[in-house]
Amino acid sequence: MGSAIEALPFMNNLLNARPNGFDSMEEAVEWHVTTNTILNPNSARVSVPSIIQFKEGESPPYQWRTPLRSTAPYWLSWFKGLSSNFLATRAARLLVLAGTDRLDKELMIGQMQGKFQQSVVPGVGHMLHEDDPTRIAEILVEFWKRNDRVVPVGIKKVGER
Repeated sequence: MGSAIEALPFMNNLLNARPNGFDSMEEAVEWHVTTNTILNPNSARVSVPSIIQFKEGESPPYQWRTPLRSTAPYWLSWFKGLSSNFLATRAARLLVLAGTDRLDKELMIGQMQGKFQQSVVPGVGHMLHEDDPTRIAEILVEFWKRNDRVVPVGIKKVGER
């Protein structure tokens, strides 16, 4: 997830391009769709209300629930070591990527060594699970079916004690 670390210097530009808020929830949904933040309008209508909150007396009244800029001191720690932790996990692993994503060196080597299953979903953006929920569900079911039969020694299946 080194590509995420490489993108961190551009986060402020991304945040600067976001409006401070919206005059209505409908405007917030429309912004997410027209900026290709979420490509699926139906999904945007469902998910955007959970990230926007109404603040009476504020202008604009519909504002971001999470002030992302205030989390900047933690951004590097969120991603540092993530690839190695992912590869060290003692379980079947699936990495689902948008068509434009790329792997860092550590993940590329791990993928070539067969340490995880990788699925690339074309035609989606950052919110790939929202942009193409049917395809993501198919990938998850295929992964579950493939790994339901293969349980390495010492690793418990989900739900086992």
